[in-house]
Amino acid sequence: MTARYAPRRPMLAATTRELPAVDPARLEHSAQSFQPMLQDASRVISRMTERSFALPLMTAAQAGHQQEVDRMIKAAAGASRIHAKYTPSGIVITVEPTNVNDSCCNLSMTLRWGN
Repeated sequence: MTARYAPRRPMLAATTRELPAVDPARLEHSAQSFQPMLQDASRVISRMTERSFALPLMTAAQAGHQQEVDRMIKAAAGASRIHAKYTPSGIVITVEPTNVNDSCCNLSMTLRWGN
């Protein structure tokens, strides 16, 4: 004869924790800051569809010319702060708000250009 054991169940707290009131101000600020970044990202993507931009960009990256890659990406972007990292298989572009002190959001895009 085997003994049967009831599974343990967590005890429910006698009181429920109260959550703070919802304040959408930070989310609204993030969304507002994100819109110009999205427009700048769109400009970069649009330029990358042009062979006259894509070919020199990839050539500079393949040669390890980070400053030239940064210059090209920033020239295409507009006002947002933008950073590019690349590997033989692709490029990662991160767009941040113009204001250095604004850590509300960022946009990261990964585009493949190799295997």
